[in-house]
Amino acid sequence: MDDTDPEADGDEHRGDHVADASAGRTQRISKNQILTLISMASVNFSAMICYSILGPFFPNEIVQIGAKFMMISGLFVSGGCTILFGLLDKVPGTTNFIVLCFIIRSIDAIGFAAAMTSSFAIIANIFPNNIATVMVSRHHIC
Repeated sequence: MDDTDPEADGDEHRGDHVADASAGRTQRISKNQILTLISMASVNFSAMICYSILGPFFPNEIVQIGAKFMMISGLFVSGGCTILFGLLDKVPGTTNFIVLCFIIRSIDAIGFAAAMTSSFAIIANIFPNNIATVMVSRHHIC
């Protein structure tokens, strides 16, 4: 089997040292795959930084409003906006469509932010000694 033939066995996109079952050889990750992993990791890291900024600003509001209410209302708003976003193809006119897209996605972001912020507060309340472990586990599950 020729190492220069990318379609030789179809294993070129599976892992760092992918075992070639037929020949007992391993392959390295390509430069493109490494750059893709780094890009996805940096996007994920940046998103988590944005979520972590919310924590210090909202704990008092969550205590006053109630984390459960904030979670339910945030999910309700986000779910409703997702349904509305799916119906936007029925809107006549390009300008109306684009304006409504931005408005609905902005409201969806507010609802999702409320749900995410309250989920952090609920996790911190239920798992006070293992917050970091549970946050990482939650991230990998979701």
